Amino acid sequence: MAKAKQEFEEAEMKRYIEIRKNEKKEAEMEKRRMLEQLARDKEERFGKKFDPNTLSSAKKEFTPYENAEYYLKAIKTLFPSFRDGDKTKNCFSTIKIILGNITKNPTEEKYRKVKSTNPNFIERVGKIELAIKSMKCIGFEDEGEFLICKNPDIGLFDKLIAYLEEELNKLG
Repeated sequence: MAKAKQEFEEAEMKRYIEIRKNEKKEAEMEKRRMLEQLARDKEERFGKKFDPNTLSSAKKEFTPYENAEYYLKAIKTLFPSFRDGDKTKNCFSTIKIILGNITKNPTEEKYRKVKSTNPNFIERVGKIELAIKSMKCIGFEDEGEFLICKNPDIGLFDKLIAYLEEELNKLG
């Protein structure tokens, strides 16, 4: 009796798996039909060939400034002053000082290096992963215990300094 019950359960499981496979195939075919219908509608409306596969593969490339701005906005959102005190303000002002020193002295190597093991840097910037990401996307590279900016883009840094000043004014 137990053996018959086990065989019955196995047969039920196989049937269930087959039903799920068929449902999945039907859903895939329906999706394909809908995409083809969309393509025909687009061709009728706009008069040009429409390929539904190109929509998913087309991704916009962002500039370093846009990436940095995105990360800085995320920091502001994730670390509001009512919850984390002046964490965002300290982070932004530290990054602004670093970028300001580089723009004032672009040829001096000591201003283009930030010791990432420095306790003040860790407290203000290093603990916020998004701040490190924003610095890396504008040209800083991680080399051992230093973040080094080998080829500073002064125009980019000036734009970011202006953005950071604006945000610091908003933070108060």
